[in-house]
Amino acid sequence: MNRIISLMLLLFMLFFQAVCSQEKALETVLQEFVDNMGGEELWAETNFLYIKETMWYKQADSIHMEVWLDLTTPKSKIRLKNETFNWVRAFTANRGWGILEDGRHYEFDSLRLKREIANWKRNIYSICRRISLNRAQLSFRLSQENVLEVLEDNNVLLCAIELNKNSVPIKWIMKSEYGEEATIHGPLAVFGNYMLPRWSTSENAEWQFEYIEVKGYKKAPDISFEPGK
Repeated sequence: MNRIISLMLLLFMLFFQAVCSQEKALETVLQEFVDNMGGEELWAETNFLYIKETMWYKQADSIHMEVWLDLTTPKSKIRLKNETFNWVRAFTANRGWGILEDGRHYEFDSLRLKREIANWKRNIYSICRRISLNRAQLSFRLSQENVLEVLEDNNVLLCAIELNKNSVPIKWIMKSEYGEEATIHGPLAVFGNYMLPRWSTSENAEWQFEYIEVKGYKKAPDISFEPGK
């Protein structure tokens, strides 16, 4: 009987040590990841981003892209421009809209708006901020293949981040009830105070982009997310 109890205690101790080791490894990866992206303090104070990019589609010439992104509530505005077109699209928690090069205005349908909001909370910027600011509100799983899964309430999966051995993101998969979107990332580079991938591409190579400029704000600038403003 004593031998059985001793064996059970030993198994429990081994299990407990394994769990502690996994938790320590997970915490190390999380901290390394945030540090690689510019640091916890920086992202915790980033409530708004302005981003300039050069973008390419398979069927289009290079595109100048500007992004205004609120990280505190679902708000995003994007301008895509080159020699042949000038498009704008934006969304808030209540509506989404766009303007085409001929001036035609369109509204997002409910499914498009829900998908945009779902992706808003799953993008690389929102996740960096939430890990830095409210890590306790998220949960995480780390696989043996060094894939970090980020989850929120009731184990809802937000994204799966494939990391290299130094906890640098090389593949980012946003997952929601509306599907999944995978992005492949190149090596990190300095953009202002931030460390972000020098280039990124969709998994099917349909589009690619490179960062030109990244500015972060603690207080959001005076930007309208309404049509015609």
